[in-house]
Amino acid sequence: MANTNKISFAVSVTPKILMDLADGVNQEMEVINENVRRSLGGSGEITSNSGDVTIAGGWANGVNTAVTSDGTEYAVDTATDMVFFKHTGLLFGTTTSSQVADTVKVTIHGDETTNVTGDGVIIAEIANGEAFLLPRPASGIYWKLVTGNSSNHVGVEVLIVAT
Repeated sequence: MANTNKISFAVSVTPKILMDLADGVNQEMEVINENVRRSLGGSGEITSNSGDVTIAGGWANGVNTAVTSDGTEYAVDTATDMVFFKHTGLLFGTTTSSQVADTVKVTIHGDETTNVTGDGVIIAEIANGEAFLLPRPASGIYWKLVTGNSSNHVGVEVLIVAT
């Protein structure tokens, strides 16, 4: 009997506004955006009974080996259940903290028959410690990690799960 593979995920967003000090009225403070008035979030789970799971992105025994933001590429096909990217907050291959300008642009390029060239379409730019995931991404796409606003290449934690 095959194993049942599950990927659980959750996201949460709180839109805030920084209110300036108003003498005699209030101190400077952060408040939730008046129009939204709450935190937003959602969660989900992807289940597969295939028994075969492919994990990409440099994982072994619970430890990740970060990849570089200097053009690392991944392909996504119909078996891909989830992609996850996280800026490690470190310059690639070091224990040196990255700076605010040291971002990572995550781009998509053509289909599986297209060579990954040029700038592609930037779908996210992540800063120190930021991460994002896409459940059940469109197939036939190449992902490419590109160094962002500085020339410093940073470490990126990647998890691609396919069943």
